[in-house]
Amino acid sequence: MQINAQQASVALSSSQSRNLKENEFRVDAVPPGAALLIGNVSVFNVAGKFCATQSKCTHRQGPLNEGRLDGSTVTCPWHGSQFNVCTGAALSGPATYVRKTYRVVVGDEIGRIESI
Repeated sequence: MQINAQQASVALSSSQSRNLKENEFRVDAVPPGAALLIGNVSVFNVAGKFCATQSKCTHRQGPLNEGRLDGSTVTCPWHGSQFNVCTGAALSGPATYVRKTYRVVVGDEIGRIESI
């Protein structure tokens, strides 16, 4: 069955059809175990809980949003440094510096990163 554009737009909820602010994301865009880059912040879905941290590794500025997420630990794809995405703690090197974290508020299928 085909759905035309008018039917599809009627089916969207108000949260899906509204424009997102620069610090917002759709919750369904970040499934469990995934990450999403929003500006210079990476949002991670840790088993249904959203955590956000600065997106660059402190070692050589590798993209943490592209790293492998295992529980709350992300591994930088460039040199293997590991960080806790909920606390920002550097867990293993070569990186040694903590990443800043951000509070994530979720409501009506939209997540919002605070203090960007």
